[in-house]
Amino acid sequence: VERQEGLQNGAEEHKMGIKSSSTRRLILEDAKIPIENLLGGVGKGAYIAFNILNHGRLKLGSGAIGAAKESLRGAAAYASERHQFGRPIASFGLIQHKLAEIAARIFAGESAVYRTASMIDQVMETGELMESTQPGFPRAIDEFALECSIIKIACSEILDFAVDEALQIHGGYGYTEEFPAARAYRDSRINRIFEGTNEINRMLIPGMLMKRAMSGQLALLPAAQALMDEVLSPPPQSFDEDEMTLANELKLARNAKKVALMTLGTAAQKYMTKLGDQQEILMGIADIIMDAYAMESAILRAQKLHAAQGKESAARYIDMVQVFCNDAAERIEANAKNTLAAMTEGDELRTLLAALRRFTKNTPMNTVAARQRIADVMIQANKYAY
Repeated sequence: VERQEGLQNGAEEHKMGIKSSSTRRLILEDAKIPIENLLGGVGKGAYIAFNILNHGRLKLGSGAIGAAKESLRGAAAYASERHQFGRPIASFGLIQHKLAEIAARIFAGESAVYRTASMIDQVMETGELMESTQPGFPRAIDEFALECSIIKIACSEILDFAVDEALQIHGGYGYTEEFPAARAYRDSRINRIFEGTNEINRMLIPGMLMKRAMSGQLALLPAAQALMDEVLSPPPQSFDEDEMTLANELKLARNAKKVALMTLGTAAQKYMTKLGDQQEILMGIADIIMDAYAMESAILRAQKLHAAQGKESAARYIDMVQVFCNDAAERIEANAKNTLAAMTEGDELRTLLAALRRFTKNTPMNTVAARQRIADVMIQANKYAY
């Protein structure tokens, strides 16, 4: 009992990270709240709390991206200063690979944050309210819950990757408290637990899509059927890569959304109301959806930067998008294969895999050269150069 009380009273001393944040229990017993302090309607507290979570997830994601930038800054500066074999370790290919991969993931995550925040702002400006609540709440609070979950998961995992690689770049020094890499590594870990664990949020993403489909807000099953009709028809004419910037990547992103629709549609038809019990399948579908959203967000932002700044100034963004999309396409294919194989077999599986090969067909790019160019920019600036 004494040990348990000690843990409760001294929780601050026992935390792994975020030691400047006080973590304590708050007990409200027989607490009386004045009626004028009531938020919303009686019995609607859960609705308010859950929608506060949506905003919290968006803010957590944007904060994680800022922290990832700081980790990249520290890693790039250290790699430029630290010498081995008579030259800075920033000149070694494997260190450049790490710096460039952090940068590419930051760009994709930040693009998704900007895109989501912009969509929320646009709906907020309309002043539209949810009719199902009394008093009404802004429609934007609820409408982009799915995107906020994506932001929370993706950006917290980008930060985890960034701090891990930054610590690795520091070598043994990174494992000491003399350098900030150790604190960043410890503090990052909580973000995958805050605002609903990443596992819970992964379940929410396909779950929210299915909920909207069942309520008539989203024509999921008709879209899935139309997709299968497309699979049985001749392939459409491919993009002319000279037509637009990142045309091949845009094709990959559009096909990634088709893969997400195919896997979710197959799962909905097979499991129907019991889909919520298939957590591994939901996780695979969620990862496909997240990669598709990040790909498209990064492409759209890079295209705007290219149009505004010109080809030379936007070259770093183009490289980061191409690297991210190339690798995301491989992740999507692997996730889709595993998910489809868990749901189907025999001729049905072979048909779906044939469709998957069509949607994920891609000629790999030279990501080694692209990463070297990205790393050169980051090392020269000694930070995330945006």
